[in-house]
Amino acid sequence: MAIEKLNNLTHQLLVATPQMPDERFNRALIYVCRHDPQGVLGLVINKPILDANVGKLLEDLDIDVTDHQVRHDTALEGGPMYPEIGFVLHTGQPHWASSFAISENICITTSRDILQHIAQGQGVGHYYLCLGHASWSAGQLEAEIAQGDWLLCPADLSLLFETPFDERWHQAGEKIGVHLDFLSDDIGHA
Repeated sequence: MAIEKLNNLTHQLLVATPQMPDERFNRALIYVCRHDPQGVLGLVINKPILDANVGKLLEDLDIDVTDHQVRHDTALEGGPMYPEIGFVLHTGQPHWASSFAISENICITTSRDILQHIAQGQGVGHYYLCLGHASWSAGQLEAEIAQGDWLLCPADLSLLFETPFDERWHQAGEKIGVHLDFLSDDIGHA
């Protein structure tokens, strides 16, 4: 992909190639929430936190969880940066205190008000509570794509919210016509 086409990757998925040099992103699928002249912010959407669910995390914040399903919902490792900060990736409109729209029906929010509504089973259709995020300074991600560390895949609601976590990386590859297990180490090199 030409570098001029990489000027706005918002609402795209980054698919880590098998030769990803950074172990933190091994087989990662990252949803790009923001791409502007300052850099890129994304959330890993295929790495569940194994020792904590949404109910426990909300209760740790002194939020009373009344919705039984929320107690068992999966929280995600959003990325290695600031793992103590939670981000809510959700469908719907950006009417929460610190929401902003990423696409027509997908938003990101960091405010407590959405967490209180989630705890009661109100306000959002699909959501993920992600701890931490992935970020790149201006030009850094574009360079990583050029060297073959990442592939690009159009985002869709199925990959974001419906496909099982352990199948998302492969599904994203299949969506762009790449069988990731057989991808050559020579990708991106002429």
